[in-house]
Amino acid sequence: MAAARPPGRLLLEGIQNALDASAMEVSVELFPDGCVIEDDAIAGFADERLVYTVFLSDKPDEPTKRGRMGRGLKELIASMDGARVETVGTTVTFDDAGRHVARNQRTRGTRLELDRTFSAPELDEAERLLRLVVPPRGTTLKVNARPVRRPRLHLVLSPVDLETVVVRDEVERVVERDTSVSLYAPRRGEEGHLFEMGIPIGPLGTPWHVDVGQRIPLGEGRDRPPERWLLRLKTILVENLIHRYLDRRELRADWVQEVIAGGRLEARTLDAYVSAVFPRGAVLSSGSRANDRARQIGAHVVDVATMPRGVAQTLKRVLESSDAYVKRRATEFGSTPVVPDATQAAFGELVRWLARQIAGSVVRVEFFRAEPTADGLMEDATTDTAARLVRFNVLGGLRFDDPFDPTTLGVVLHELAHLDTPEHDRRFIDRLQFLAGAVARLSSEEGPRLVERFYAGVGKRDPDTVVGPIPPRFATTDDVTEVRGDATEPASGAPPADPDVPSDVS
Repeated sequence: MAAARPPGRLLLEGIQNALDASAMEVSVELFPDGCVIEDDAIAGFADERLVYTVFLSDKPDEPTKRGRMGRGLKELIASMDGARVETVGTTVTFDDAGRHVARNQRTRGTRLELDRTFSAPELDEAERLLRLVVPPRGTTLKVNARPVRRPRLHLVLSPVDLETVVVRDEVERVVERDTSVSLYAPRRGEEGHLFEMGIPIGPLGTPWHVDVGQRIPLGEGRDRPPERWLLRLKTILVENLIHRYLDRRELRADWVQEVIAGGRLEARTLDAYVSAVFPRGAVLSSGSRANDRARQIGAHVVDVATMPRGVAQTLKRVLESSDAYVKRRATEFGSTPVVPDATQAAFGELVRWLARQIAGSVVRVEFFRAEPTADGLMEDATTDTAARLVRFNVLGGLRFDDPFDPTTLGVVLHELAHLDTPEHDRRFIDRLQFLAGAVARLSSEEGPRLVERFYAGVGKRDPDTVVGPIPPRFATTDDVTEVRGDATEPASGAPPADPDVPSDVS
C-alpha cells in the first residue's frame, strides 16, 4: 500500500520526523537508485523498535507534532527495496535477508539510506514537492545540496478553531482545537498549497500557501483532508480576509465560490462579498419580463444561470430577485395622470403621427406626473406593449416644446420600439435601429413640413411661449392641402382645412 504512494510524498515522512526532533539541519539527496535523508537532531531513536514497530512512537500525544504517531517512517521503509537507518548508537538494516541490528558510534541525528529505482519524472516530482516544504525558522533544509528558501509570511490568523487529530486509548480521534493559520506568498512557480506545520499536503486553490499549526485530519494517502474540513478552513479564510485582502478578481475565484455555495458565511460577510463583486443595485435574475423592467428602473440584474446553483441559493439570503425588486419599487413610482397643455398635446399628436408613419402602429399617448425616487431615479416615459399605450412624464427631462431635440426624439423612438417587444433584447435593438433609420429618411424628405406641422400648434420655438391652436392631428402625405392659385382646397379624401391653421398645413 505504501509503495503505491508518490515517492515525494513518502520522503516527506522522513523530513517531518527530523523537524519534530527539532533538527537544525536536514538534507535530502535524490538519486536514480535511491535517496539519503540526514539530520542533526540532538537525539536519534532512543529505542530501535521505533524504527520497525508500526504505531509505536516516542512522540508525546500532541496535535502540534507532525506525522501519524508511529506510521510514517515505517511506511517509508516498507515502500523501499532496501533501507539502512543509522541513528544514535544503533544501525538497523533492511535487505533481502531480513532485518539486522548493529551498534554504531553515532552521537547525533539520524541518517536514512533508502534503496529503490526512481524514474526521471518521479525524481523531478519528488524534488518539486520537497522544495515546497516551509522549514521552521532556524532550520536549514537542503534538497540536492540546494537550500529551500522560506516563503514570505503574509499574515497569521489566530486563534482559529479547527478539527485536529489526537490519539486516545490507542485510537485516533478528531477533536476541535484553537490553532494558528499562517499565510505565505507562494515562491516563484508555485501554486497555493495546504500545509501541516510546514509539510505540504496538496493544492488548495488559494492565492497563498496556507499552513495550519496543528495536525490535520487526513485520509489514508495523507494527501487530502475531508471535504467538510477543507470547506471550514476556506470559510475561515473568506471571513477573515474579505474586508482587506480579497479584491474583486480574487472573490470570483473557484475556492471562494465553493465557500459561498457552502452556505456557511454570516450575513455580514455575504453583504461584503456582494458589495465587492457586484455593482450597486444588484438583483438576482428571475423572469425575463421582470429582469428587463428591473433594468429599466435602475437595477443591475445578475444572471443566476451563469453561477453554481449553491452560490445562487446562498445569495438569495442577501439579494432580492428582479421580480421582488420590481414589485417593491412599483410603490415608489406612483404617478398622477396629467391633462396635457397645448405644447404637450401637440407633442402627443406628433408621436401618434410618427407611430403611424414609421412604425405602422396606432398608439394612444398619455401624460403623467411622477417625482424622482429616493435614489434620484426618474422615468421619462413608459410603454405598455399590450395596450399600445405610450406615457410621458411631464416632470422628466423631455423637451415637449422641441420634439426634434436629439435626446427627446431618442426617447420617443425607444418607446416606439417597445411596441414590438417589452424587453431590451436583440429584437428590440433591431427595431430601434430600423426606426432610427426610418425617422432619418422621413426627416430628410419631409423635415420642413414636420417642423411646421408641430409649431403651427404651439407657436415659435420658445419653451416659455405657447401660442396658437393645437392641430387636431398630424396629416399623412395624402392629407396635405393642395394650393391652386388663390384658392385653397383639401386634397381628395382629406377633411376641410382648419381656418385657424396656416394654409399649407391640414
